[in-house]
Amino acid sequence: MIIPFAPQLNQSTNQTDFLPESAESTKAAQLVEERFSTVSTDIPSIIVAQTKNMQKFSDNERQILKKLEEKIKLSKDIPIKNIISVFSLPEAKEEFESPSENTMTMIVNLSLESFDDFETIPVEVKKLRDLVSNETKSNNNLTVLVGGPGGLFADFIQVFQSIDRLLLIVTIVLVFTILLIIYRSPITAILPLLIVASIFLVAQGIIAFIDQETGDFLKVNGQSTGIMTVVLFGSGTDYFLFISSRFKEELSNTKDKHEAMKKTMQGVGGAVTSAALTIIVASSILLLCILKSYQSLGPVIGIAIFLMLIASITLIPSMLCILGRFSFWPVNLIPKNQNKNEGVYTKIAKLVINKPLTTLIITGSILLAMFTGLIGAKPTFDQLASLPNNADSVKSFELLRDGFNPGELAPVEVYVDFKSPEAVFKKENLDKIDILTNILASAEGIIRISSPTRPFGIDSPLGGADKIIKYLSSNDPSSFNIKSKVNSYTSPDKSISKFELILNENPYDEKGMDLIPGIRNHIKNQGPNSGIDLSTIYVGGETAVQYDTREAINRDQLIVLPIILLAIGLILMILLRSLIAPIYLCATIMFTYFSTIGISLLVFKFIFNQPFYTSSLPFFLFVFLNALGVDYNIYLMSRIKEEAKTKSISKATQIAVAKTGGVITSAGIILAGTFSALMVLPLTDLFQLGFAVAIGVIIDTFITRTLLVPAIVKLLGKYNWWPNKIIPSNK
Repeated sequence: MIIPFAPQLNQSTNQTDFLPESAESTKAAQLVEERFSTVSTDIPSIIVAQTKNMQKFSDNERQILKKLEEKIKLSKDIPIKNIISVFSLPEAKEEFESPSENTMTMIVNLSLESFDDFETIPVEVKKLRDLVSNETKSNNNLTVLVGGPGGLFADFIQVFQSIDRLLLIVTIVLVFTILLIIYRSPITAILPLLIVASIFLVAQGIIAFIDQETGDFLKVNGQSTGIMTVVLFGSGTDYFLFISSRFKEELSNTKDKHEAMKKTMQGVGGAVTSAALTIIVASSILLLCILKSYQSLGPVIGIAIFLMLIASITLIPSMLCILGRFSFWPVNLIPKNQNKNEGVYTKIAKLVINKPLTTLIITGSILLAMFTGLIGAKPTFDQLASLPNNADSVKSFELLRDGFNPGELAPVEVYVDFKSPEAVFKKENLDKIDILTNILASAEGIIRISSPTRPFGIDSPLGGADKIIKYLSSNDPSSFNIKSKVNSYTSPDKSISKFELILNENPYDEKGMDLIPGIRNHIKNQGPNSGIDLSTIYVGGETAVQYDTREAINRDQLIVLPIILLAIGLILMILLRSLIAPIYLCATIMFTYFSTIGISLLVFKFIFNQPFYTSSLPFFLFVFLNALGVDYNIYLMSRIKEEAKTKSISKATQIAVAKTGGVITSAGIILAGTFSALMVLPLTDLFQLGFAVAIGVIIDTFITRTLLVPAIVKLLGKYNWWPNKIIPSNK
């Protein structure tokens, strides 16, 4: 019932939707959405033109660009609000043309009904790009591209629209192939995919219902649904493997499939439940995040894994029990006594048990050596760095950076709310605006500023409160362009004024973001001199959004991640009824985490030519390695504890590693494979996350869980279960 009647899941690409309500850039965005544009939402795009030979524009090239502007103005297929360039506003030549006269920009404002209609952005931007291409392709010396905020939104939306379907297909094909290779049974390969795919559709439907009913509580983006896909398929397949592998083992000991399944669920049911609950608890803790893209990931993953847990303790055992030995066809299962544990994991287990200290030192040293990748590592908050290098928004930025200061691409926006209509154009308020303009111009990192009283920059002769009042009251046709420019810095009802600040740094990188707190402090200290109430001034724009995002990320990493680790430790404590084991198990998880980041950053830098890591990588990697890696901890330690009831700790550990080694390896390979599917997507954020989690799972599977943990268990002996005691029976 859920799947056919579920509404479509809405996904937001507006970054301010994911910031806390208290962030200043969020307040600025809300002000713009509510009152700066009362009928439609304006999406500014920047057309960047540059000569390939880097010489000045020829007369013919200028004519082509002028004709392009006229064609855009006359276009009926594209919702153009206005277009501003050096041709329509020659007074603003400094703003639209580089000093070397080989690079030119045109500002095209696309008018949409609302930002919620985001799916139309790439459609309209593509129309604009096609028009630009058709009008300029006749000249071989001109490169003309559409970028700016509109182009960037279009490129991001286009990428996110392709994520779910592509990722689902790649994940299913990859998991099926791995299962077929490992188990050589089409039933074992197909059955978990059918079950997990059904859960995926149900989870997506429930999330869509919740999204529809709760409004702003659950803001979902393409990244969240993409991550949910790989987590569900990876974890769901692992749970199936834990159950099917133990079922296969029990079928080798008994002919009765019902008795075999009963023993299977007695043996691994608790481990599977605990593993799923760990992810659910960790996901629930994400609700404490103030960054909504992290916060929304909690319910998305939690709902999916909860449904998978229900299926794991009901549907999966039922299906396997119905199929019985046919589940593993064409492999024949003949009941036999399992007195021998031959195989590679038996040999590894014996080696670890015989030389636990040597194993601990060698594996610890290998993992510690990977920490070197952390030296000098820096995150990037640059949205452009997430997109492929061949995206028009990225290439247009490179053109803009060659000809202009890179700050031209995304000015910092300062808004002043005068509350009442027409208040901006009152003489006393224009005087205040002009004083504030001069105050903002003196802030660190600002190379140019535009405002209602200085529409062409602070040094332009066409500025000042008195002159602007004259232009506004004039009916001279020559003043129309100036009026239009002034009006672009006010809301439709003239109650809000806008100031645009051009930074001397890339507005998308960390140096640009570092200027934002200085600008805000400058307003706090000098703003009162303008006579404007500071509570009505908001610093927004893309750079401010990036800065507020960084602050939210830092806060969430500092507060939320330790709580997740503590919760996982408590779950292990309850499951194992021990104080010692959870401590070293959490320590091994953290050791694996830092090793994974280190080796990943080395690979990013020296193999993939990515000198920076994306800002969300440490957070997501921590969550997934902790929540997913604990699955193998639980599975291994539960088996050790089970065997320790009848055997010595050495023998129990040896048997547990031999019995679970193949399953954990298979599960690890599948989980790593599902996350590596993220690497096919054209987003650096998801590429790096997919690679890092895959590497982390491999390290956890082959080193931490197979060598490091068994060595520690052997060394601690009876103290593993302190303060409880497990005394082997004579059975």
